[in-house]
Amino acid sequence: MYSALLAVLLALMPTTALLDLDGPPGIKGLPAGWEVKPVKGQTAPEYRVLDHADGRRALRVSGRGVAAWATRKLDQPLSPAAGRLRWSWRVIEQPDSADLRAAATDDSPLRVYVVFGNPNKLFGGSGRIVFYTWGNEEPDGLTMPSHVSNRLHIVRAAGAGEADGAWRHHGVDPFDDYRRFWDREPPPITAVGIMQDTDMTHSSAVAEIRDLAWTPLP
Repeated sequence: MYSALLAVLLALMPTTALLDLDGPPGIKGLPAGWEVKPVKGQTAPEYRVLDHADGRRALRVSGRGVAAWATRKLDQPLSPAAGRLRWSWRVIEQPDSADLRAAATDDSPLRVYVVFGNPNKLFGGSGRIVFYTWGNEEPDGLTMPSHVSNRLHIVRAAGAGEADGAWRHHGVDPFDDYRRFWDREPPPITAVGIMQDTDMTHSSAVAEIRDLAWTPLP
């Protein structure tokens, strides 16, 4: 009863859309306002906005042996206040043998990430990132620092058992997660992004995302 009431209240509250799939196109197949930066030495996946039979659009991300950051810097940073980041996603093809727990297999068909602090100084500066990651066979609720830097933290939000092409809906509190992971008060969120990386396993991945939005709470 409580969860159903909360879902209704969230639906009625004002939201900030972060992935406008009905607006003008931007670069590389992404919506306007988004930019792409391949991971060093890698190429970017393919991004394409698709029309689905339900009358709604989704952003498809697909590739093999690729890795890139797709980022939207926010004109107005989100202050450290109560709120939820929400999105819907689905995985059509999962990377073979991926496992977030090992650096040699740390691949994902899709990650949603938030950037805290200066988005231009992620390494060696004030910026930190939380990745909400579609994993594979890792245990539910796994959280861990990235193999790359302790300024990056991974939350396993879904896995191989849900990679059946069905839409999954998620809601997270990034500011609360920041406090748990780094035991300090968070700076504002200055950017959001999505990422697909299959550069470690060199396998294929296909995933889609829509309804990425921020909902402030009273």
